[in-house]
Amino acid sequence: MLKNLVKFLGGDPNKRTINKLAQIADEINGYEPAFEKLSDDALRAKTDEFRRRLAKGETLEDILPEAFAAVREASKRTIGLRHYDIQMIGAMVLHNGRIAEMRTGEGKTLVATLPLYLNALALNPVWVERARERWGKNPDAWTFTPFENIQVGRGAHLVTVNDYLARRDARWKAPIYQMLGLSVGVLQMAARTDHGKLAYLVNLQKESTFEDQHQLETVPRKLAYAADITYGTTNEYGFDYLRDNMKQTLDERVQRGHYFAIVDEVDNVLIDEARTPLIISGPSHDDADSYYKMAQAVRQLRPEDYDVDERSRSIALTEIGEIHIEQILGEPIRDPDRPEDITPEQARLLGYLEQALRAQFIYKRNKEYLVQGGKVVIVDENTGRLMPGRRWSDGLHQAVEAKEGVKVESENVTYATITIQNYYRMYEKLSGMTGTAATEAEEFDKIYKLEVTEMPTNLDYQALRPHWPLTTQTAKDEEGYKYTYYAHKDTPNIPFFFKRKDYPDVIYRTEEAKFRAIVSEIVEYHAMGRPLLVGTTSVELSERLSSRLKADPIQKLAQVLILRDAWMTANKKEFDGRQIPELEFLNRALGLLPAKQIAQMSRELNVPLSIVSSENLERLLGILGLAPEFKDRLTAILKNGVPHEVLNARKHTEESQIIAGAGAYGAVTIATNMAGRGVDIKLGGELPEDVLSEVNRVLKRAGNENAYDLTLKEKETTLRKLSPADYGIYDEQINAFLKYMHESEQVKKLGGLHVIGSERHDSRRIDNQLRGRAARQGDPGSSRFYLSLQDNLMRIFGGGQVESMMERLKVDEDFPLEMGLVSRMVEQSQTRVEGANFDTRKHLLEYDDVLNKQRGLIYEQRDRILTKDDLSDDVNDMLKVEVERRVPEAFKDDEGPWKLLSWLEQTQPPLIFGNMLYPSYTVQLVHQDLKKRAGTTPDSVLSVLLDVTEKALKAEEEHILSTIDHLLETSLESLEKQLKEREDTLEVYMEGLSMGGEEDEEDAGPKTPRNVEAELTGLLRVPIKIDYQLKRDLDQDTESAAEAIIRQMETYLATASMRRVVAIAERSLREALEISINNLTVDDWDQVGEQVLDKIKALFAARAKRYLGDNQDGTIANELKQALTQVRGEITDNHTLSLLFNIPQGTRTVFDRKTKQRVYQRSTRLVLTYYAAQLLESKDPEDITERVLSHLQNAQHNIRRAIGLGELNRLAKTPV
Repeated sequence: MLKNLVKFLGGDPNKRTINKLAQIADEINGYEPAFEKLSDDALRAKTDEFRRRLAKGETLEDILPEAFAAVREASKRTIGLRHYDIQMIGAMVLHNGRIAEMRTGEGKTLVATLPLYLNALALNPVWVERARERWGKNPDAWTFTPFENIQVGRGAHLVTVNDYLARRDARWKAPIYQMLGLSVGVLQMAARTDHGKLAYLVNLQKESTFEDQHQLETVPRKLAYAADITYGTTNEYGFDYLRDNMKQTLDERVQRGHYFAIVDEVDNVLIDEARTPLIISGPSHDDADSYYKMAQAVRQLRPEDYDVDERSRSIALTEIGEIHIEQILGEPIRDPDRPEDITPEQARLLGYLEQALRAQFIYKRNKEYLVQGGKVVIVDENTGRLMPGRRWSDGLHQAVEAKEGVKVESENVTYATITIQNYYRMYEKLSGMTGTAATEAEEFDKIYKLEVTEMPTNLDYQALRPHWPLTTQTAKDEEGYKYTYYAHKDTPNIPFFFKRKDYPDVIYRTEEAKFRAIVSEIVEYHAMGRPLLVGTTSVELSERLSSRLKADPIQKLAQVLILRDAWMTANKKEFDGRQIPELEFLNRALGLLPAKQIAQMSRELNVPLSIVSSENLERLLGILGLAPEFKDRLTAILKNGVPHEVLNARKHTEESQIIAGAGAYGAVTIATNMAGRGVDIKLGGELPEDVLSEVNRVLKRAGNENAYDLTLKEKETTLRKLSPADYGIYDEQINAFLKYMHESEQVKKLGGLHVIGSERHDSRRIDNQLRGRAARQGDPGSSRFYLSLQDNLMRIFGGGQVESMMERLKVDEDFPLEMGLVSRMVEQSQTRVEGANFDTRKHLLEYDDVLNKQRGLIYEQRDRILTKDDLSDDVNDMLKVEVERRVPEAFKDDEGPWKLLSWLEQTQPPLIFGNMLYPSYTVQLVHQDLKKRAGTTPDSVLSVLLDVTEKALKAEEEHILSTIDHLLETSLESLEKQLKEREDTLEVYMEGLSMGGEEDEEDAGPKTPRNVEAELTGLLRVPIKIDYQLKRDLDQDTESAAEAIIRQMETYLATASMRRVVAIAERSLREALEISINNLTVDDWDQVGEQVLDKIKALFAARAKRYLGDNQDGTIANELKQALTQVRGEITDNHTLSLLFNIPQGTRTVFDRKTKQRVYQRSTRLVLTYYAAQLLESKDPEDITERVLSHLQNAQHNIRRAIGLGELNRLAKTPV
């Protein structure tokens, strides 16, 4: 039976797969007679039988043929549709975890019912374990129903592209599942479901006048996931996963694992949407002033301060830029001492800065966004449509708002995020369906490990079967284009089924000429009554095209066509594509056509001004190639324009219904390329599935047992032989079907649906999706793309070269090209863009893979928190790992272990609970040293504390001096390197001037000092001032000019670098150095550096005098004396700890500008960290590791104790 298949399928792996699965399809067909004899109850009982067999050890593959046969039979009995063999094969492809590429109209929605049912039968291991405990090990004794909130199966998910399709498909196929005893859940967007708390179960008995509630019963969302089969969108599945991992208890979670999923329109979901991660966010409490402040700061940056990478759309500050921004802000963006440990405040500052830079220099107004009504509205980069309500994350939207000076809305902070790729990779088995996947096969394989199987259409598959009565024929249409069709062997010249005609691309020089050609074709086909679908790449383009279908622009276009034709006739010329000077003015935009010239030419050619005059109509019919019978429709078009629908993918329900009717007689639909996915365009309009189901019932009742296998035409022929009495209660549905067939036949005679592409998309796949709208299931249909050399894709990838060639050849703008060269260039361009987009998604995934590991660990820890009563051991384990890593590293550091102590200070600062004090590890070290050296008398304690203060000041001074000295050295090296690079660049520039200056000047005219200034500033990335003397030197004495420019560079760079050093020193010192840095040169560097170091030494000497005094009369000394005099009795650890806590902190008086009053402010007087680090230097790292861990464990104990005491006090005050 399969000889022809084997012969045809040969060595192609894709075809071998289909060949292998075709044998199983034959096996399924073998079960059909037996299943047809089963009662409804017996058919329902098959589900329990299959599950019992699985419990006994059989696999899903073992029961597949019978399970598919059961679904096919249930489908025939409930919705009146029978799965074709090729649909069975497609279902097996999906079950095997692959992508099935199926053409539009091949019944993907029906195909999905088979693997969904089969995989919904898979048993939940937890349920199986509990079933054994309840009923014993023999599955024959089991009852396959949920108990103790544990579901029998593992759940099967179907992913659709929008909520409407999820509702529609679930309702449509639910009768099949419910007849077999399975339940169906439906997820809908949060706005419909109380912020994602609710969902739906399909209840076929429930009726509603509202489409979005009909046959849908509202239930808690957990029950929709508990259903055997769940329909929903990527957003709902993904956000539910994220929300589940934010829940406070396990019972609040709604999902129950990720076992099996079928993704409908898999290329759209897993590729087109994969560049945008799923993010759950909420409002933060950031100050809007910070965004305005940073926006003002980055506006002051110069080109030399930053580097922009347009390809990756990223921006980074140069070294000079970091210096400049720190000067503008007056605060550091990172700690030069510890660049690896960024403080929370620095992280916040860097976040504001990064987004302000992107907003200012990468995101352009009227391109990436618009400002409307005082709000920043995002423009979709793929479709050009506005996305009100959508906001960029991570503070970018707020940065753009601050840049534009509009109100900064509250930022959304990311609570949880995951990429679509990593979400779907959680499924044990993933599969997908689409009409176009082959071009992205590499990406599916590399990222998702999914192989693509290209499925033949049902017609193509049947043609390979024995006894197929049709033969494949090729012919040429009236325009000379070759096409393919199927015909009966005895009447080979009469097409029975068609393959789509894909006409070659037509290319014009200008966008205006392209639009004219598109509108001309729309007018021609609409006058005939042939349905049209016009695809655009953006909303903006669809609206522009729509405006051209109004009466006025069509009349102007008709006038141009008539005048051109009349001029050619009068001058007895054939249009050969070359420019005609006399007609050039007609190529202007329709709105700019000169009325006087038009009127004058009309008079000269004796052309009536009325477009709808008899003479003009006759001429226009000839130009458009229309028969006289279409004269009335053409007249109506000229008077009223072309009635049409415009879709731009905003309302899924409405757009799906309109797209479904786009095949009706005379229908014209303009839509973005992605609009209406998941809906077939049927010739003659939409044929409701329930009507087809009733037709099959009537035919079967009339004795046609094979009603499901008949073509629509055969069904119509058979119905017309019946009397109206045979229709019974289905009279209305039968008449609707016959009317549909009449209109469908009328459209077929006109050539079926014609698809016009107004521009090539970046992706070939999306172009193929648009073409795939035509010629479904053997209907006639055609497609053609219109391009211009001004289209984005053409302009970016080489269209300019072709434009130059056409200009040299003086090709007329109105002349259409069908050049293989240009078409190949377009395909190559699309391939390059697809590759770049693939790289973007791959890099996004690589970044998220790192986050995914962290996410997995965090979610695992979160689960542990929800399931464990005491997490002390987990916290200690985490601390142990981190401390054991940091301590050895700290003792190997040439600067000593001060960074370890600084980290420990952030991890566990000093703790004060009423009278209970617990020190940080730094204070603990100093306290231990104090206890060794001091006695118990106030004088001895005072003496040691003053010694600690003096040594701490000295240690801090040594650290800062060492840091600044090293910074001076490295900054000088960096300065010299930057100068050398710029000198080399300047040398090349000067050589260019000396070699080609005169020629350049002759060609481009003399350059002004301002021109040269801008050129050199951009080239050297340093502001250069060019006066007329220096400009003259550039023209006459380049050596002298170069020296002057180098001096400017050196002064600018050296001054900026030294100012940065001083700024860093001042931040470390928490005090101004009061040193002026102006017009510095490299030769001055060491001298000024010494001044900086001397200033630091002097500042610390002043601090020592201020804090300690000459005779213990400094501020710290007096504070300590006063505190010690208040001690009654013996000095305890608590006393000395309290004193140590207070030494580093002081109070200073400052002037509050807002209140115009003096206020007291806490300030840091000294830092104990560097002195404490000296106490550690001779210690054993292993011993210190143990001590640190013990200290941190004691800190936890003290925190718990303090919380416990607080709770006891609260309870003691609460009346019983």
